[in-house]
Amino acid sequence: MEVSQKMSIKVSRRDVLVMGLAGAAAGLLAGCSSGGASGGTPVVSGKTAGMMKDYAAGKQFTASKPLKVTMLFQDNPAYPYKKTWKIFSQIKKDTNVTLEPTVVPFADYSTKMSVLINSGNAPDIIAKSYPGTETQFVGGGAILPVSEYTKYMPNFTKKVKDWNLDADLDSIRQGDGKFYVLPGLHQTLNPDYTLSWRDDVLEDLGLEAPDTWDKVKTTLQAIKDAKGVTPWTERYGVASAMNIAAVTYGTMAGYDAATSGSWGLGTGLLFDFDKKKFSYTPADENYKALIAYFADLVKNGLLDPDSFTMTDDKAGAKFTTGKTFVISTNSQQLQLDRTALDKSLGAGKYKISKGPIPGGPNGKIIAGSRLENGIMLSTSASKKDDFEAFLQFVDWQWYSDEAQVMAKWGIKGETYVIKDGKYEPAPGWKLAAYGLGDQSAKKDIRNDDGFGCGNFVYGGTTQIVESTMADEELAWQKTVANYKLAKTPPSVPYTPVEAQQAAQKQTALIGSTTTWTMNFILGKKDLSSDWDAYVSELKAKGMQEYVDNANKAYDAAQKKK
Repeated sequence: MEVSQKMSIKVSRRDVLVMGLAGAAAGLLAGCSSGGASGGTPVVSGKTAGMMKDYAAGKQFTASKPLKVTMLFQDNPAYPYKKTWKIFSQIKKDTNVTLEPTVVPFADYSTKMSVLINSGNAPDIIAKSYPGTETQFVGGGAILPVSEYTKYMPNFTKKVKDWNLDADLDSIRQGDGKFYVLPGLHQTLNPDYTLSWRDDVLEDLGLEAPDTWDKVKTTLQAIKDAKGVTPWTERYGVASAMNIAAVTYGTMAGYDAATSGSWGLGTGLLFDFDKKKFSYTPADENYKALIAYFADLVKNGLLDPDSFTMTDDKAGAKFTTGKTFVISTNSQQLQLDRTALDKSLGAGKYKISKGPIPGGPNGKIIAGSRLENGIMLSTSASKKDDFEAFLQFVDWQWYSDEAQVMAKWGIKGETYVIKDGKYEPAPGWKLAAYGLGDQSAKKDIRNDDGFGCGNFVYGGTTQIVESTMADEELAWQKTVANYKLAKTPPSVPYTPVEAQQAAQKQTALIGSTTTWTMNFILGKKDLSSDWDAYVSELKAKGMQEYVDNANKAYDAAQKKK
């Protein structure tokens, strides 16, 4: 049986939080507005003010008259928004477009997004939009079915064709056959999340970073025996670790209770490519085996039980002050942890790195999609007389190689240079989040000028994506090159009404699943004696109808092909 599962790629944990499920249901219940799915596809004809008549892939977009575009902008505490960021003036210089951001604090972003979209007051561009979150808004008609407009976006369509991404895009189509998110497009898959180990501690014990989950357990036990402490305090609510492990068990998992953020659990619907059917995987034996593994770690004092509810800052502090010895990480977080360890333990007093992605019962497998989070476009933008120019701008800014380099690195000769074919910060500049440049430099490309900001950086060519990877990260990427890649599952092509019904059941099912999962892992419920009660509760909350409706929607869409 061949199954698949999704895992977020090349994005920080703070970038993968999605709308709470209760919010999803509320969004689906919102009334319809004009345009979009419920009002027909808005036309482009006649809305040509500011457009470039000869715009094409690879050609610089410059509006033929000044344009103003509004944008919902997620502020990030790791690099707080500054009105003076040069990225905005550089975009205006390149394109003749003035971006007017509506800046929303990170913690409030999902809620504010939902309120603005459902009220019909969303800005033209809605950044930090993850495939899957748009489903709740489709029925309201406030966001554009962007698949209907990609013919005006030559850079986007060229990348889709050249990189064979049609199947990936099919995975985000709704029941009407359209997609409503313009995702980041990756030429190749670049996993990022794994476990970081105190390599100096492992070396003292004659060990190396483990490459299977079985070895993770024995390595943790060896550290505990030597140090007399619980060795693993996990950040991300253990969601990242469970997400990574889940695919190797043939299931899906990962839900951060502290932030109501879904990593890999998603809808809970796992697709069987042999049977062409969905199932609710948290009720199956593979999921049971996965949580039994983590429950055993907690029971044996190898994984800190507080990890499931404590904040990332507290979890990270235990690791960066030397109280614990393993934690989840990604390429950016690794550098932040090194900075913190330098302060607490002293430079040269420790070693950390990204360890191998552990394999499991099904081998060394990674899951993911070459689609990343991206942007949604407000239907209101389609009513303006510069709609076609707006689409051209979006295409250039988010999908041209030139704009992607600018958004990531800034201005050639000022913030970065190319030396021996490699991008690097210019003298006096650094890109601290990636450990690039002289770390004592006073200016940071991201913090000071806003380049490399998550609102603009989505995917790109392998060269562009890898341009911010240090040699250490490039070497790590080679270690996963031979891992098996799980297939990208299809979307469930619900109609708006079906999506509303599914969201209501999903809210109840995921709520029960996350509560029971935590109780099983923490030992408050027994897997042997309480599993049947758990499954019975899922059934009582409509699990079978939820699965049946997903399969019915999928089958109906297949018959239309």
